[in-house]
Amino acid sequence: MHVYRSLRITMTALMAVLLLLAAACGKSSPDRAPQSSSGSSGDPAPAASGSETAESPAEKVTISFWNGFTGPDGDLLKTIVDEYNASNTDHVEVKMDIMPWDQLFQKLPPAIATNTAPDLVVMWPGAARTYIENRTFLPLDDYFEKMGVDRSAYTEASLDFGKGRTGTQYMLPMQVQPIYLFWNKTLFKEAGLDPDRPPATLEELEEYAVKLTDPAKNRFGLGLPVKGSPAYFVPFIKGNGGDFVDTENLKSVLNSPENIATLTWLQDLVVNKKVSPAGATGADMDKLMLSGQMGMFITGPWLVGGLRENNIDFGVAPPPAGSKRQFIEIDGIGFSIPKGTGEKEKEAAYKFIRFWSSKETVKRWSLANGFPPFLIEVMEDPDIQNDPLVSSMSAMGDSGEPFLRGLITAGTISDDALWPMIELIQAGRDVAETVKSVSDHIDEILKSEPR
Repeated sequence: MHVYRSLRITMTALMAVLLLLAAACGKSSPDRAPQSSSGSSGDPAPAASGSETAESPAEKVTISFWNGFTGPDGDLLKTIVDEYNASNTDHVEVKMDIMPWDQLFQKLPPAIATNTAPDLVVMWPGAARTYIENRTFLPLDDYFEKMGVDRSAYTEASLDFGKGRTGTQYMLPMQVQPIYLFWNKTLFKEAGLDPDRPPATLEELEEYAVKLTDPAKNRFGLGLPVKGSPAYFVPFIKGNGGDFVDTENLKSVLNSPENIATLTWLQDLVVNKKVSPAGATGADMDKLMLSGQMGMFITGPWLVGGLRENNIDFGVAPPPAGSKRQFIEIDGIGFSIPKGTGEKEKEAAYKFIRFWSSKETVKRWSLANGFPPFLIEVMEDPDIQNDPLVSSMSAMGDSGEPFLRGLITAGTISDDALWPMIELIQAGRDVAETVKSVSDHIDEILKSEPR
């Protein structure tokens, strides 16, 4: 599932209005962590006991679950949910509704506003920020105590991406998806490069990209898209000591000598060295990788299935380090519970999340889809360690950091400022002037960020 290329929210203004309405008319206060429907402050009974309440020892609670897993991963998700419904002793039934992500984002705000929202929904942090800021997603910090789940069993990064700016947990991980450097080992061999040694630094990245580029064969060394892709340029900026936003003071820090130098280097790779097709999208880069016409591309683990299907001999590694550090951006898909969900339904949703977060389910999902597990115990599992792809991804799974974590304006900054900046720079515009203009624009965007 490619959550960057096709899943951008296009109804931001409408969503904001609807969510403000939802905040005004919801059933319960999101500022207060709801109590368990059993009224107990202790740990729940183990799953094997069914976690039965005194009022209704065997009452089945049905919850609705919306998501956008319309691809092959959705088939596995349906199988897992069906198996849970057939065998769980939690007395929970999950009624799942899978729809395209854009449809989900159109339906969810009015559903929250009219108290007809699902009890459980999944999305990625950038899409969830508006709901979090408008407090139309419930805080989930009480999940760990109520379900008897050890917070330390999770990788720190998998919990971080689901937190708001103040540290409240609004999302619990369903899957994590850092961005990686993928490389074509066959093209490395043809270019005289060691197929088992990816570039470790940005200097080596440039060197390799130039060697891999062959205009006569319509072959490119490195994918540097202008839109529709994970923000591959973030590891470049942060790796060289730069940054984008001072999130504590809500001020742009884009206009810095470090960033201008990094973006000038990026412009040179495209305009002068022509290692990447100018003006191309993330989808274009995917096609080049899948057809064996591109040497390297920094993107997410969803590329794995296509590479395997097309018999591409490939490797996976962290993005190369800059002059100051190595930065790995981590994102993911998380479970959230919309405002208005009843107490029994919230507890039932917690039970399903607990099931999903079992080592058996996490391992099954990771091995099937190529995503790194978010449980430390599963990362250390022999089957995970013996899978060369998942093990290499898992090795870096707890060293990543979310990008612009907790900012409600993060999507706007990315879509309306940073990606247009990359497009202008690749088109040959003056880097220093462009960076200053975009930095000023980010400051304007940040004025709408709640203080």
